[in-house]
Amino acid sequence: MTNLKDKLAVAISSKSGLIALGVLLFLYLIFVQRIEVVAPGQGLTGIRESNVALKSPSNGYVVEMFASVGADVKQGDPLLAFRNLQDEYQLQEVSESLELDRALLYGYREEKCFLTSATFNDGNNASDKQYHQQECANQGTPVGSGGQYILNFYQDYLQEKGYILQLEREQKRRQEELLNKKEVLSKKRGILIRGGGETLRLYDLDTELTDLNSEIISFEISKIDTQKKLNDKFMTFQLRRSERMLTLDEKIRELSSDIVQKKYQKELLEEKKKNAIMRSPVDGSVLELTEGISIGTFVQEGTPIYTLKKQGASQEVVAKFDSRYRYFLQLGRQVKIMTNSTGFSKVFTGTIQDISSDSLPYEPGQENSKRYYRVTITPNQQFLDLQLNLGIDVNVMVVENEITAFQYMLSVIPDVFNFKVW
Repeated sequence: MTNLKDKLAVAISSKSGLIALGVLLFLYLIFVQRIEVVAPGQGLTGIRESNVALKSPSNGYVVEMFASVGADVKQGDPLLAFRNLQDEYQLQEVSESLELDRALLYGYREEKCFLTSATFNDGNNASDKQYHQQECANQGTPVGSGGQYILNFYQDYLQEKGYILQLEREQKRRQEELLNKKEVLSKKRGILIRGGGETLRLYDLDTELTDLNSEIISFEISKIDTQKKLNDKFMTFQLRRSERMLTLDEKIRELSSDIVQKKYQKELLEEKKKNAIMRSPVDGSVLELTEGISIGTFVQEGTPIYTLKKQGASQEVVAKFDSRYRYFLQLGRQVKIMTNSTGFSKVFTGTIQDISSDSLPYEPGQENSKRYYRVTITPNQQFLDLQLNLGIDVNVMVVENEITAFQYMLSVIPDVFNFKVW
């Protein structure tokens, strides 16, 4: 009987101890043990600007496709080729016009070289000779239609000049004969005067001397008149040549300007034709192809075609936080990062680097849909060393504070009670 009572007392004592221990544990968990107040979010691992959107650089028809969704691509690999028929026609038109302008420019420069050549030696001044020496050293001097026109005036001048030279030689010979005859008649007149010759004879001699003087004066007047004609022909040649030179200079300036403009236009069109093959700017894979893009499709400039995913290990986490947690989100604040992989529950840390300027709808187009903030997080080096692939789901948490369970229960009670009386 006594043993039974002792055993019962021990059992009661042990049960009381367990209850007391349980009460102490409960009080510890309620009033001592601290829990974290966090703002949870969901994120994906990636790299900054990991998605590269490629748009059509110009209008055109798709003629060949080299990569489809899921294909691995290297930087510079061709993705798609297209043709812009309007640009190709314009390129041909500009090329032909450019060649024509270059041929015309060459012809005008050759004509100017001809007009400043030794062919027109009488009309060339120092500036003309310097131009010909500097610009026409390696060029021929073909006549051309414009040069032939000016050459006719110059040949007319040279012909007149030759005629005048011949006439001057003839006049000079005739003038010498007349002067000799005049000298003889003058001597004869002097002898008749001293010998008392007949008055009629002296009168005839005087008349003949007057005629000789008149003929000599006539020769001088004729010489002046022919020289004036020669000067007029030379001035006409100079005027026509100057007009043609001014026209050539103007045409050369205009053509030179047009050639430069068409040259750059041709280079631009050739560059556009060269860029008609869309190439991958990064190493990675084809993530998306715009629906409806196929061979024969017409695409407008700026139309999205491919979305590429960069190749590489994760370097950042892009997370979504419900808009109600905006208070917890601050630039530079540390967050906890946990992967959603079974059996791997290691916690990493990171820092908030960017927050979207406004909340975004989970379901675009629906006015009352829930909204979130997009947050970019830079993980710590320990996380980066894992070299995780892109697009892995992770949980992210912003730790606001540590409180006890009792404080948490009190926090849900409103600070102010409002009693409404009907």
